[in-house]
Amino acid sequence: QIDTDVELEEREVTHYRAIAARANYLSADRPECQFGSKEVCRFMSKPTELGSEALKRIGRYLVKHPRLVYKFPYQKHLDALDVYADTDHCGCLKTRKSTSGGCVQLGRHLLKSWSSTQPTITLSSGESELHGVVRGCAVGLGFLSLLSDLGIHLPLRVWTDSTASKGICGRQGLGKVRHLDTQELWVQQRVRNGDLSLL
Repeated sequence: QIDTDVELEEREVTHYRAIAARANYLSADRPECQFGSKEVCRFMSKPTELGSEALKRIGRYLVKHPRLVYKFPYQKHLDALDVYADTDHCGCLKTRKSTSGGCVQLGRHLLKSWSSTQPTITLSSGESELHGVVRGCAVGLGFLSLLSDLGIHLPLRVWTDSTASKGICGRQGLGKVRHLDTQELWVQQRVRNGDLSLL
């Protein structure tokens, strides 16, 4: 079906972009819509019929679920700031790019969530998972800095189900891996310094 996908007519393109931009705006407060809105926005330059169908599905979902209520009950004991990171390796059938997602939680409170397409095509699931973990660590450290400005000092825990990324972050240097971008290896130093725990 991807191979037979066709571009929308010129008169429909502007309409598509306007609705996709609105979906992207709404997704900031609707975590369950972040992946879908991210995907329809990837068609912005050349909207297609498949992208239009995906946009309609988001619309149908929002019609049935028009509201999302956040509840932040008082919490007495907070032992850490938790970041959960996961990656869908080569999830895009068209470009073979992976998608990273995650969230930041303070106890039971959701502070931030994201879903983003990785900029490069990764050659293994371990590499794509490492991209997701590095993103999660960066976001978590940013929130630690924000909390410290508010007088709250907590350890950072980053949760992932990838043993490969844990192994890469737990050692020094590339090891036997040869196709990684070395700029992501700053996480190794942070783990050694005890700035975060990778679980």
